[in-house]
Amino acid sequence: MLKKSEIYKLVNEYIGVYNGYMRDFSYKSHYEFYPYYCDLEINVKDYEPGTTREKFIRILEEASPLVQAKILRGVFKKYPLGYFEEKERETKQLIYDEYQGIIARLEFSVQGVSSEVKNLIFAANGPKPEIVLTDAISNEIKIVKNQEYCLVYDRPVLEKGLLWEELVDWWRDKEELHNLTRTDQRHNLFDRLKISLGANHPEKILLDTYYISFYGKLKEKLPALIPQVYLHYDPYTSKQLKGEKRLSRERMDFLLLLPYRKNIVIEIDGQQHYSEKAKPALNSMQKWLQKIDA
Repeated sequence: MLKKSEIYKLVNEYIGVYNGYMRDFSYKSHYEFYPYYCDLEINVKDYEPGTTREKFIRILEEASPLVQAKILRGVFKKYPLGYFEEKERETKQLIYDEYQGIIARLEFSVQGVSSEVKNLIFAANGPKPEIVLTDAISNEIKIVKNQEYCLVYDRPVLEKGLLWEELVDWWRDKEELHNLTRTDQRHNLFDRLKISLGANHPEKILLDTYYISFYGKLKEKLPALIPQVYLHYDPYTSKQLKGEKRLSRERMDFLLLLPYRKNIVIEIDGQQHYSEKAKPALNSMQKWLQKIDA
């Protein structure tokens, strides 16, 4: 949570207060500030009465850490350093830098909200990874064999879900692609994801269509479409189990991790979902339903 001293410093020393009003915040612009700059729906009327300064402070004080972080980001979007006169910028820069650390602290404090999203193993393009449980209490795992054939996203997934640009950031750092342009970094990751689909033409069409159709519209807000995700795992191979299947399916075609822990699994329907021994079977509805339940 923000300390009171941090709230007052932001208001008085970064934004600035004149006759009880925060810089150019009018009643109207204060109402519009939250949806436009912070991507938040806040009803300012709920915080009446008071000046814009008093209501802004009250909203910040009562907000959750994640909402506080969004409001801080909104402030710096509305009032970037270039907004201020040159003589003020050195002081404003120091405050701006300080609050970037505060934003990181607030966002870090809510990582537990999404800590349920762990062990994201995806884009497998080879033998099944061999996994050991290193800490059963916190569900910590370690891949001890075949890690080179899959990807493991090891960063926190926050309340906003997992975005494509965040996945690209992770891939850039993992593969040390800092010398590439941002476009080339995206293409490099996309090519690696596509490899995991092998010769599956329908899945390749979905992957292509999703990113081609939606990236231009959503840009940095585009959720990552993650292929070939291990949602279930049996440590034994089919050979070790002598043909016995204890899980109907281990990998899913695609996964979307959306805001507020809304996770969507996408399965491309095919003959293997409702047939047996590669031959369509009219009596295989039960098999198809088992795939959905998985």
